[in-house]
Amino acid sequence: MIIAGNGQMIHHNIKSDFPINIGRRESVEPGPMLKKHWHEELMIFYIEKGTAVIHCNSEPIPVSEGNLVIINCNDIHYVENCCDHLVETYILIDFNFLRSQQEDICQTAYLTPLIQNRIRFQNKIENDGELLSQFLDVINEYDQKQPGYELWIKSCLYRILALLLRRYTIPVTDEIKNRQHHQLLPVIKYVDKHFNQKITLKSLAAMANICPHHLCRLFKSITGMPPIAYVNYLRINAAMKLLQQQDLPVGEVALTVGFSDSNYFSRLFKKYKNISPAKVPKEPAGTKTG
Repeated sequence: MIIAGNGQMIHHNIKSDFPINIGRRESVEPGPMLKKHWHEELMIFYIEKGTAVIHCNSEPIPVSEGNLVIINCNDIHYVENCCDHLVETYILIDFNFLRSQQEDICQTAYLTPLIQNRIRFQNKIENDGELLSQFLDVINEYDQKQPGYELWIKSCLYRILALLLRRYTIPVTDEIKNRQHHQLLPVIKYVDKHFNQKITLKSLAAMANICPHHLCRLFKSITGMPPIAYVNYLRINAAMKLLQQQDLPVGEVALTVGFSDSNYFSRLFKKYKNISPAKVPKEPAGTKTG
């Protein structure tokens, strides 16, 4: 496990075919453990022994032995040990593990809103024996690794999410929404101004200081479409205006709005506008489009 320069925690031992990270941490020295960071996965950890303060989105949350703690996707957090011996067990859940190939109600109503922070859970949970039992069951299955343990863990995680949804859902505050919007606002403004230049997903992600995968999800939650689709949307609209107002070859229009391949531009233009760019009618003289 490392923490990247942008504060993202990276777990190298998460396998793509079983993207669940389970571990145990101990600290015998009071003070901060790790540095302030975030991750796209939902994190649940259990305080086995000792006391600590969870700093989550700048809010201090005191926790002690027996508490479960939920860290929602993309929350900025760190743990501060407040005792001589802190022991915590954690599960890091990549929701891709719970998604199916076919879109269903579980994804549209629960998993996608969770990924996009449209559903959030209370951070500190006390005295919930049923939820703790499911958590410990996951730990035990992961340790034992008997045949079918992956199926068992997956079923436990669904039950954990159902319990959290029924008992610990909290409103998504304007502060969370504003934080996400603020994070992407410079990126959106840049794309609006420079859509006709070379733009890559990697460069936009670096601008927002987040990984490309997270950028796509966050960008779509705000604009309604992924970043590159948004770039193409702006380019095609600009191309439509040029074709309507000026007598330019299709290839020149394509280059002007940012496409290096005129054939690709023509195919995409027809997909968006249901007409070939070569057949776009010119506007009467003196007419302006909005």
